[in-house]
Amino acid sequence: MPDYDFHQLSPYDLELLVRDLLQAHWQVTIESFKTGRDGGIDLRYAMGPQKTIVQVKHYLRTGLSGLLRDLENEATKVRRLQPSRYLLVTSLQLTPANKDAVVKTIGADALKTNDVLGAEDLNNLLGQYPAVEGRHYKLWLASRAVLDRVLHNAAMTRSEFKAQQVYEKAKRYVASAAYPQALKMLIDERVVVIAGPPGVGKTTLADLLLYEHLEKGYQAVVIQRDIEEGEQLFQPGLRQIFYFDDFMGATFLGDRAGVHAGSNDRALLNFIAMVRASPTARMVLTTREHVYSQALSRSERLRHSDLGDLRVFLNMPSYDRMQRARILYNHLHFSDLPDAYRDELLRGDFYLKIVKHDKFNPRVIEWLSSYRRLRSIQVEKYRGFVQSLLHDPSEIWRHAYERELTDAGRSLLLALYSLGGKCAGDRLTQSFAALHQLRADRYGFQTRPEDFALAIREVANSFVKPSGPHGFEVIDPSVLDLMNAVVLESPDNAVDLFSGATGFDQVEHLWTFAKADETGAIRATLRRDAARIAQRIGEVAVIDRRIDMGNGSIAFRGPTFEKRLAIIVHMAEQLSSTGIDALVALVFARLLKEWETERPDINDAVELHRALDRTNSLLCQDAISMQAIIEAAILEEASSGCRADELRELISVVDTSDHAHTNVLTARAGFDCYRRDYFRDDLRECRSREQFDGLIEDLELFRDELGVDVSHLIESVEQAKSEYEEHEDAYVDHMQDEWKERYGIERDADRNIAEMFGSLKADRG
Repeated sequence: MPDYDFHQLSPYDLELLVRDLLQAHWQVTIESFKTGRDGGIDLRYAMGPQKTIVQVKHYLRTGLSGLLRDLENEATKVRRLQPSRYLLVTSLQLTPANKDAVVKTIGADALKTNDVLGAEDLNNLLGQYPAVEGRHYKLWLASRAVLDRVLHNAAMTRSEFKAQQVYEKAKRYVASAAYPQALKMLIDERVVVIAGPPGVGKTTLADLLLYEHLEKGYQAVVIQRDIEEGEQLFQPGLRQIFYFDDFMGATFLGDRAGVHAGSNDRALLNFIAMVRASPTARMVLTTREHVYSQALSRSERLRHSDLGDLRVFLNMPSYDRMQRARILYNHLHFSDLPDAYRDELLRGDFYLKIVKHDKFNPRVIEWLSSYRRLRSIQVEKYRGFVQSLLHDPSEIWRHAYERELTDAGRSLLLALYSLGGKCAGDRLTQSFAALHQLRADRYGFQTRPEDFALAIREVANSFVKPSGPHGFEVIDPSVLDLMNAVVLESPDNAVDLFSGATGFDQVEHLWTFAKADETGAIRATLRRDAARIAQRIGEVAVIDRRIDMGNGSIAFRGPTFEKRLAIIVHMAEQLSSTGIDALVALVFARLLKEWETERPDINDAVELHRALDRTNSLLCQDAISMQAIIEAAILEEASSGCRADELRELISVVDTSDHAHTNVLTARAGFDCYRRDYFRDDLRECRSREQFDGLIEDLELFRDELGVDVSHLIESVEQAKSEYEEHEDAYVDHMQDEWKERYGIERDADRNIAEMFGSLKADRG
């Protein structure tokens, strides 16, 4: 019979184990059923009028005294629920006298002695249902009995130390589809390669596979430097498991890489073949995905091997909300965090923000739950620290970016960053080529024709993932956080990016970041090298927007020329550069040429007008002259028809004080077109009280500034608003049924998560 003490399970893990054991024993389906925090029900089975309720109590910290203390409060709740049968299950060792004390506390009328189950009873059920035991990995992987067997089989000091480490990790492990997949690969093929980006749990998964084999009598060989260590210790006929964490990094990025890479890959593949040929050998390897791709690009021998067929890939999306919650819960339950820190995460359900955060990562969770790292953080500042860590977990990626990527890999990430983190493949190819050559010339490294293909393989599935049929985007938002930090800390990168831009959209993105730099370090560096970047900015600023798509259709790319000029005016103001100043006239001339064939963009032109109004870098007369031309262009455009938002923006920069002035008369013509062609569309698109009210405010503005009659239009809006309000309940029901269903599911999940985290406050001395 098994002999577990269940200390390795959290309260939630114990509840799931009890549910599965009772389901197997009773041959029924038991539901987790909670009526609210401390509501008195953990598990329930109902058949007709018969209702069985099961409560699961862990109480490893406070023991029997803590259990009896809390059961005094449970007695009233049990009677209120009036179950046909009530079971109390605990992980504590219970003597007959202990069970009698439990029954006495609850009351013999509600609880029978046979319905009090302790650790011995749970072990008895586990002996009867070994399949349940097998499914609950943590139960046996992290048990002390297994640790004793593991240490007995870990013959070498290094393996013993590793076993102790894994024993502690196993308590925090949350099972996912990756574990059985990797285990099956290891059993079927005898070798498994676990790959993925930093921080997703590759080493943890590999550790658990190693640990399970140690428990089954395998001797562990932990390889730290190169495959020769495994070759020297390989013994045919002996049950051995070879463990090589970050094997590609050790083989291809270490001090022996370079000249020895050819012999390294041959030795690696030969050893893998030897393990696969031995029925008593196993091998577990882990690698960061970008290093794996980099190694394949360097070695034809690896590319033509079957190594890829042995690969299990881990990625963040494999964790659903409940798995995320259990990862956080387990780390907190088994952490050394003082209760005051845990209470900060529980207060106001703050833990839900962590679980739902788009930058959730097991490595970040490990960090925020380690008191060793938090000793300097005061309790009242802990939540702020957690928020900052989630906001910018870029340190996860920094080492790989600085130490492990090639120059081509870094050029590719910088190019993708300048494009906003997502773009089409042909655009990335073009931007990479320009930037990579520029950086090679500046920093003295060599380039090769195949650098782009090699760089893509290097960063694919580690920093970058596919987007659409031919595009790419960053794999995680924290990659952009890293690139922000890279540019902030080394502003020369910003100079490179401006100098290597192939489109003005890159200039727009980079300037948006540069002007928001509170330290001003980026702007100071750009100011220093303004003459160098001005030429390139001027070249991309005048590139045509119009694209002939064939079959008579056209498309437009990049920011409008109005927006381009507004950005250049702002850059000239901030950088105090004659080179940038000179671009204003150049791009203004290009804008006028554009207006010969294309219609002005009213909103962007208004923003340009405002930029000229604020600037001190241009001669006053030049700015006034440009503003006059812009006003005339947007007034003419508006007179032939414009939307309400465009007319509103136009009025904000045009003098409308004299209703008889030509400007006002032209704007009125634009309003007449709006009333005839666009008003009904705006009215139909109103979907809330705020939108109806906003439309009325626009109409009142037109009345006051242009002297036009809008009374009938306002009546139409108010009538539509009244009809909307009358039917709002039915409208909301119709439009939100699907949302309500989805929200209900999410709400139930949040409630289950809340119940789980509520147990963190229980069992305190």
